[in-house]
Amino acid sequence: MAESPEIRWEYDVVEVGQTGPILTIEVTEQLIAQYATGVRNPNPEYHPAGPGDLESQIKLAMPTMIFRVAPLRRPDIAANNGFTALEKASENARQTPFSKCEVRWHAPIHAGDFITSFGHILSKEERRGNKFVTFRVEATNQNDEKVAEYDYTCVFEYAKGQNVRD
Repeated sequence: MAESPEIRWEYDVVEVGQTGPILTIEVTEQLIAQYATGVRNPNPEYHPAGPGDLESQIKLAMPTMIFRVAPLRRPDIAANNGFTALEKASENARQTPFSKCEVRWHAPIHAGDFITSFGHILSKEERRGNKFVTFRVEATNQNDEKVAEYDYTCVFEYAKGQNVRD
């Protein structure tokens, strides 16, 4: 069987409304503790004191854990729409650098929650010759309550003649 050709997800084929697959992640006490350790947060609220210690049970996740339990997954959005993300391309792969991010929290995330999320293309815009794509990730809990959403903007193309670091 012949392989289908790789179609790069360049700015011109990105479309507002393209979506990625839905992802559900269970928020466990262990996941909260691992995240807190990974981001070097020593707050005991996010770390168990010892096995079986009922007083040390982790109840609440750090707000920034939204990026762990509702990840952007740009390559999955590209693939879901028949494309290969630029950073995953087999030839001349390149990054689409981060430009900005804005998060809106609606409800806390607790141990025991199941967070379901998906990402989609919110907007495309050109400013001073640079081409930007903004993704939105929306996350709800097992009760279908919105817990957060965030907009994440990347530079897909720099203006011609602009110095770009390698």
